Amino acid sequence: MRGGVAAVAGVRLITKAAVTGLIAVLVSLGAGGVADARAQEIGTDVAGLNLCLYGDCEARGAYAADPFGMANPGTLPVGVLTYVSRGVFLSGSYFRLTAGGVGVNIESPSLTLALDPWVLQVNVVHAEGDGAADSLPGSNLNLRTTMVRLAAGVDLGRTGLGLKGLSIGLLAGVPGTTSDLSLAFDGFTAATSHGDHEVALAPGMHWRGGQDDWFNVGAFMNAERHHETLQVTDPATFTTTQQHGTSNAWFLRAGLSLVPAVPLGVAEGSSPMNELYREVRLAADIEYRNISSLGEGTRSAQAGYFGADVRLLPDAWNPLVDYLRVYVIGGADTNGGWGIGAGLYGNGVLEFLSCNPAYSSRPLAESLGDRVDIWAATCSVAFPL
Repeated sequence: MRGGVAAVAGVRLITKAAVTGLIAVLVSLGAGGVADARAQEIGTDVAGLNLCLYGDCEARGAYAADPFGMANPGTLPVGVLTYVSRGVFLSGSYFRLTAGGVGVNIESPSLTLALDPWVLQVNVVHAEGDGAADSLPGSNLNLRTTMVRLAAGVDLGRTGLGLKGLSIGLLAGVPGTTSDLSLAFDGFTAATSHGDHEVALAPGMHWRGGQDDWFNVGAFMNAERHHETLQVTDPATFTTTQQHGTSNAWFLRAGLSLVPAVPLGVAEGSSPMNELYREVRLAADIEYRNISSLGEGTRSAQAGYFGADVRLLPDAWNPLVDYLRVYVIGGADTNGGWGIGAGLYGNGVLEFLSCNPAYSSRPLAESLGDRVDIWAATCSVAFPL
């Protein structure tokens, strides 16, 4: 089965205010004489890492219109109902993210229910990690976040509306989950922050059309608002101050996903090469992000992403065709990031299984380290009803 069912995307702010509220003190004191000017960016970088965890470090990079992906809530019915009209999917994801000396482990199980034309999903994410930021030697940044997300999608072409090719979806975070962050030096905790997740909504849409659905477009938006409590202790006077406020984030993605062999006229035929041509998919996304947090101004950025899926071998050349088909997935972005991975999709008696191991490297958090490196694996099993 092509396309493992992973969790749909959702930006979650691990609050940056706890870091930025302390930076001025650290820099003025020199943090032992070694504080780096890049430390001024730690808060923004920590918040930006959340986008990496929930889509931006996906190996292909371009995923807004991917009909087999789950990052856009609007593609949820496409990736599921294409293969199973009624059934249950169980999936689990593990990510290991490193940025400089900071390492984070992320675990994310999901349960997806297909009831044609609807698809429903519940997903839990837990992330926990610590380590030293390159710009603040001797520091220990500790972070932990937990979230529960509910998603629903519907293929409007399978309803009485008859809007062929159009799917829509909505992701909503369950209020009441939390994020915690602390920053310490030589055992002294200089700052802590607690965030209560209040609003997390992500509507998305996807449209596919043309011969064999070769042309796909997709877009989604993520809106987040969380209440923060920040406590900072001055390491020179041991005076503690406390602030309350909110963090907000807007994240927009739009893209194309194409099978160029169809309009080029090389998809017809039964030869091994024709089969390979039909299994080449190209994609491109544009992204806009806007993040604001307690004690800071607003930061915005734009980027472009380009990716591809390619079948490794046609069935005639694949000695394991009765059990497995293998795809190569990769991409790059306009900031110098890149990723590569594999799509391992069961066939025949194993068609209910799929796995997607991947690696990506993105220049997203220079204050923590030169690049963010992430190893990831998502595996799914389908149970038709």
